[in-house]
Amino acid sequence: MNADELRDVLKHRDEIKMNPFSVLKEIARFCNHDPSGAFAREFVIRALDNREIFDGSVPGILDALVEQVGLFPYIETENLGVRGRLLYEAHRPVDASSQELDIVFHEMQAKYYQILMDGNSLILSAPTSFGKSLLVDAIVASLKFNNIVIVVPTIALIDETRRRLSRFSRDYKLITHNDQESLDKNIYILTQERVIERVDLLDIDLTVIDEFYKLAPSISEDGSRSSALNHALYNLSKASRQIYLLGPNIKEVSSGFADKYKCVFVETSYNTVITEVEKIRIVDSREKSFVERCKNIIDEPTMVYCKSPEQANEVVRLLMTCNHETVTERVIEASEWIGDVYHPDWVLCKALRRRIGIHHGKMPRSLSQLMVYLFNNGEISYLVCTSTLIEGVNTKAKNVIIFDGKLAGKKIDYFTFMNIRGRSGRMFRYFIGKLIILDNEPEQKHELIDIPFHSQNSDVSLGLLVQMDQEDLTRESLGRVQELYNNSVLSMDTIRKNKHVDPYSQIRLAQHLTKCASSEHRSLAWIGLPTWNQLVWICETIFEYFNLKTTKSVASAKQLAFRLMQLSQNNQTSSLILKTLEKAEGREPVDTSDAVEIVIDFQRTWASFRMPRYLGAVDSIQKEIFLKRNLPPGDYSFYISCVENLFLAPELIALEEYGLPVEIGKKIGNKLVLDRGVDSALKSLKLVRSSDVPLSNFERMILELCQRDL
Repeated sequence: MNADELRDVLKHRDEIKMNPFSVLKEIARFCNHDPSGAFAREFVIRALDNREIFDGSVPGILDALVEQVGLFPYIETENLGVRGRLLYEAHRPVDASSQELDIVFHEMQAKYYQILMDGNSLILSAPTSFGKSLLVDAIVASLKFNNIVIVVPTIALIDETRRRLSRFSRDYKLITHNDQESLDKNIYILTQERVIERVDLLDIDLTVIDEFYKLAPSISEDGSRSSALNHALYNLSKASRQIYLLGPNIKEVSSGFADKYKCVFVETSYNTVITEVEKIRIVDSREKSFVERCKNIIDEPTMVYCKSPEQANEVVRLLMTCNHETVTERVIEASEWIGDVYHPDWVLCKALRRRIGIHHGKMPRSLSQLMVYLFNNGEISYLVCTSTLIEGVNTKAKNVIIFDGKLAGKKIDYFTFMNIRGRSGRMFRYFIGKLIILDNEPEQKHELIDIPFHSQNSDVSLGLLVQMDQEDLTRESLGRVQELYNNSVLSMDTIRKNKHVDPYSQIRLAQHLTKCASSEHRSLAWIGLPTWNQLVWICETIFEYFNLKTTKSVASAKQLAFRLMQLSQNNQTSSLILKTLEKAEGREPVDTSDAVEIVIDFQRTWASFRMPRYLGAVDSIQKEIFLKRNLPPGDYSFYISCVENLFLAPELIALEEYGLPVEIGKKIGNKLVLDRGVDSALKSLKLVRSSDVPLSNFERMILELCQRDL
């Protein structure tokens, strides 16, 4: 048989059953010809999807082929002889057994693990199913390193990584927040923004950058986040003895980077699951064709990728017309609780009762974590998501459907397409995944990851360059930053402090305040909480000088001020949702789900993320300018803390990242140690007995899930 013929046979169980030995014989022919080749590995994986047929008639042969292609984790050890057992055990990491860590590497994992254990830095580009993160777990288990920094792109990934590594909490302190103090042995699991705020990352044994392709501005959706990641890696490269960059589908990095930082660069297509691509023929409409296809995979865990939260809601409503499976009592309780806490007409409440979950950036983090948990646990069949789930969060999806091949209004590129594709299939569970598309595949592209702090091309941001030591800048970069160093309005210390704000935007504001210090002083030199007029003034200042982009939740400076004032007066999410719906009466009607997501988007995007950095920038600038003019400055620090934490105890917001919804945190607040930092809050949370607090069954389950991985 040729490759196509063998592949076709392996897709049909009846044909395999006719002569299993003959099929294995054909697979062996490919394995003997090139055991490291893609065909040999593919056919062995396809055979594993039908293991019970082969093991039932010709036991032991399939495991011999699995061994031959190096897929040792898939071997059934009872079929191994002495030689096979020795080879199998040789693919375990050093000291993993002492940590009760049952890890067996495939041949490529073992190779790259040894590179890291030998003290080398590694840049690894490999498919999602390769198991790149497993190398991190094995390295931690060795206890060889005292301080490890793991940089991840999202808070969702902080939580997933923390939970995965919580088994090592006896040997390491796991640090995810910047108010947590370090001990002798630490694992810092941080986003890039948190990395650059810490001043104690000075003696690091190993730095891990997950999804490192986000260093490239051309791939990252948010240029400021790419700049922050470059800043983080720049700092860590000076403090770390080794670096490990991991990501998928990357062919090349900036010229000279690997040499300068003494990295081994590896690009491999080694996979442990197979993904088949199916294109749906659109008949009548995209929506109708999508629904018809979904009717045939109701019993298979399926992720549906959408271009935006709004489209995700539309897709959920489509799925609700064809999915009528029975749900567990826990899912019903989750639906009822979400309805009580947010709004009963939120589409998520209704979707859960049809075994459909939602995951996007306009949801509370604890609910996003719950959706992944229910999906991976088999309690919901569909998970409708945006790009939030293609950034490394692990799910157990057999199928992935790309409903609309766009991202941020543009057609998704080949790199993003391959990232989404990599989410289908799962080791040990779904050997063969399926990617279902409604549009043509994007054109294949050679993906080079530019690392701006190293390459320093003409378009690298000034905000990044000013954070670098002058001796690390090229002549061209030095020329670009010289004007900033020569400015007499604002100190470089202040410019550097405001890491997330364009330097020239800062200087323009400083020039304005210098010129109009007397007239602006009363509006900007406040302490504590601002008045309404002061709040409007500072919001208008931020919009004017920092070029803020509007969103669905904030369309103007005055609306921003209104929502901030509203939040300070009532931080109950359900009340804010009702007020949003009331405000819409007499105007263009607002869908309930839109109202829920407007409120949550404001809390997550504006209050907790954007405003603290922009208020902090104005605060530091007005302090410097007014002091120069002998005018008493304002101090926004108290207000910034209030806004960032939604006018709640900071620890309640931090605990939501650990999976504890704020509403449950409030209910058990008298059992928690608050206002003393995250460490004290976590210690007290561990000690809470769910039976001692007035919680529903669902709330008790959430609390216990949260405590399990602390």
